[in-house]
Amino acid sequence: MMSNNSVAFTKKVTLTSKKPITKENFVKKIKVFSKNILDYLKDNGCSKLGHIKFISTTNGEDYLQISLLDMKEKPKVEGFLRKTFEKIKLTLNIIVFGVKRKDIDKKIDEEINNLEDYFNSS
Repeated sequence: MMSNNSVAFTKKVTLTSKKPITKENFVKKIKVFSKNILDYLKDNGCSKLGHIKFISTTNGEDYLQISLLDMKEKPKVEGFLRKTFEKIKLTLNIIVFGVKRKDIDKKIDEEINNLEDYFNSS
């Protein structure tokens, strides 16, 4: 059950790159993304983490999920992706408590921009 101080939302993004992105590089950057979000939450009054989940697919046949269920643990990676790809659909789902929606949304947009810049400049 959600309380008044909870934030739950989903954001969908499609990342494209002129050069092939490797699965390993993508996972590495999503883990950095997760860490940055988690650090932000810790520093800005998050009282509880419901979850942070990234669900990624390149063509609907492959699927990679990165889950963060506890603020003290590292992200868990499940599934598989192709070795390389130029386009990937990413669905981000977050449930947190104690942080304002506009603040976490702004941080997520910042991190998405960082991802897009990284993959478009490499």
